[in-house]
Amino acid sequence: MYGLQGAEIVFNPSATIDSLSESLWAVEARCAAIANNYFVVGINRVGTETFPREFTSGDGKAAHRDFGHFFGSSYITDPQGSRTPCLSRLRDGIIAADVDLNQITSTRDHWGFQVSIRQGKRLDTDPFKMTARLDLYAAALTDYVKKLKLDHPYSVSPHPYRSGHMVSTRCN
Repeated sequence: MYGLQGAEIVFNPSATIDSLSESLWAVEARCAAIANNYFVVGINRVGTETFPREFTSGDGKAAHRDFGHFFGSSYITDPQGSRTPCLSRLRDGIIAADVDLNQITSTRDHWGFQVSIRQGKRLDTDPFKMTARLDLYAAALTDYVKKLKLDHPYSVSPHPYRSGHMVSTRCN
């Protein structure tokens, strides 16, 4: 949703431990950047925080005084999925990188993401159908369903809470 609202850089601060999500960390921000066509800064803290009292995590394991090791490894990724090297797993650090915001436009133009339907063109004749605009998907689905010769009753009606339409069928 941030990309649809014009975001160019999304900062994703995190405090996650190695046993929980380190295997996903290398791709998580990259996937978000590619799917949403913006830069993502994946930020994770470093070290271990120890608490004065023991606690349980509700996972059946013994009581402990820390969550585990926060693995750091912060990085920046661009809309095409390229990324900076990760920061350290063990020490605090700072990433300084040049970010070319024109890459958002060039990536969008190359892939056709978030292209609005131009005035005077119908959805089924526009060569740039790939779009992140859900209202256009709803219109395309509605047009398609209306052309079908269905054996069971259906109705197309405005969605009560969102822009666009919904298709309802009655199952026997």
